[in-house]
Amino acid sequence: MRYNTIITIALLGFELLLGARDRQEGLLLLTDRGHYISGESIHYRAFYMEPGESGQSSWSKILYVELILPNGTPLAQGKVSIETAGAIGSIAIPEGLSSGTYYLKSYTRWMRNCGPADFVYTSIRIYDPYNDEVLPVDSTGWEPKAAGEMLFQEEAQSPDMLDCNLDQNQYGSRQEAMAELTWNLPNEPINLTVSVARAGLHSGQTYLRPGCQAELPGRNEVLPETKGISLTGQAVSASDGSLAPYATIYVTVLGAEKDFFCNYSDSAGRFYFTFPPYKGERELFVSTYHSSIDDLELLINRDFSQDVLQLPSYGMQLEDSLAAVITEMSVNAQISQQYYPREVTIPEEDKGDEMFFYGFPTSTIYFDDFIRLPNLEEYFVEVVPQVAVRKNKGVRRLALLGNHPDLNIYPPLLMIDGVAIFDVDAVLAVSPRLIQRVEIVNVPYIRGNVTFGGIISLISRDNDLGYIDLPSSGLLVNYRMLDIPWADSSEEGVSDSSLPDVRNTLYWNPNLHLEPGQSQKISFRTSDMIGEYELLIRGYDLSGKYYEKQQRFTVE
Repeated sequence: MRYNTIITIALLGFELLLGARDRQEGLLLLTDRGHYISGESIHYRAFYMEPGESGQSSWSKILYVELILPNGTPLAQGKVSIETAGAIGSIAIPEGLSSGTYYLKSYTRWMRNCGPADFVYTSIRIYDPYNDEVLPVDSTGWEPKAAGEMLFQEEAQSPDMLDCNLDQNQYGSRQEAMAELTWNLPNEPINLTVSVARAGLHSGQTYLRPGCQAELPGRNEVLPETKGISLTGQAVSASDGSLAPYATIYVTVLGAEKDFFCNYSDSAGRFYFTFPPYKGERELFVSTYHSSIDDLELLINRDFSQDVLQLPSYGMQLEDSLAAVITEMSVNAQISQQYYPREVTIPEEDKGDEMFFYGFPTSTIYFDDFIRLPNLEEYFVEVVPQVAVRKNKGVRRLALLGNHPDLNIYPPLLMIDGVAIFDVDAVLAVSPRLIQRVEIVNVPYIRGNVTFGGIISLISRDNDLGYIDLPSSGLLVNYRMLDIPWADSSEEGVSDSSLPDVRNTLYWNPNLHLEPGQSQKISFRTSDMIGEYELLIRGYDLSGKYYEKQQRFTVE
């Protein structure tokens, strides 16, 4: 209770600082640099502001980020969680791209109600030393909105509001540098990003950040993701496309999670599922059942936006000094790819006790503990006393026996390897030699808003679903969950003197929070490359005012 009270007070304070007017849901996405080499990773921080006085206790929790061509073609895509005031992530640049202007497109699912004109775009420059082609120049491309309609106020805090004191102005290679930051604005804290790179690599970016209004009369078909990553779609009749209202939708997460979700569609056949914070890609089996519609079809909504757009594409004319830095950066990237290949931190899967979503069953029957019987029906009749095989007008069904009266009202959930099966005859036709055990839950079970008269869960020996024919309405979906973070092995510098330290970004801190009058020290290690460097500090205070400050130093 005390924790909830603290959170409530913090949220009320946040709303008061924002002011009493309605706000749009909006973003500003900042990157660690403005110039990259193909094959590198882009590190970013998205400052997020939810709509004020929207009548919602929570809003979007998932940010969609895409690396796109100016014509909107996606090259890389990702999803990250929106935490307090923003989101942090990275996206890998594909190799072999033509040199030119690219964009990071960022949006929430709610913003798709407004369309691409209200998404947020951050331009970057990408160069490829092995590709002579450049992107076509079109500086007249579509720009989403005028600056006056942007979410964040154009007024910026004075650079003097933050003191940045470097311990030196000149450093040697591989020397530790330290900076002390002090925020001087009374009463208002600030959230900052800090990036250190060669001077000039932070330049040349544009930020198109209009945001999406909270009030969208007639344009709120896409629901916000207030809990986490969602899967949405619609159930219809396959024969004529008519809606399938109040169909039961089943989603099985295949693999180590062994998770299962179900819910009813609404009066228009639409459904909505929210998942736990899974990472990486997951195989989902989505199926549906309706008591009066046999030829069901599922239409799954795309998770990423497919809207058409055309953003400006600028020329690649560079000043001599910046051209030299880009050439150096290209060499550094090639050396880094050779010595420090990018690695993905893959979460370990728990393959321990193979427990399903329902936890410990009421009883478990292992088929090997009994004499071999010719078919599953005889196993249910002879060795599984909690299950009864009943026949009505030639149609067989399974029922669970127990003391709870609801077992006689609701049908049981019948599954093989966690996948819901509706055809009892198909289950009974599975060869018993393919089944290891059956787990029984002979009490009513509620999942989502669906009540089952218990659970009959068959587990195959080889996790092959017993070669059963899956429901015809089913879809196997390879669905993208939250991004798996990249492991940057050279982030803190290279300690081995025999290996080159050629980092293009010396330091990236996407989440530095300073209270009024608070000082905080940051440190980083210089690389082997001599020259002029820049420490760039950017962020927003809670009143929505932008802050930016640069400080240069040299490495000799």
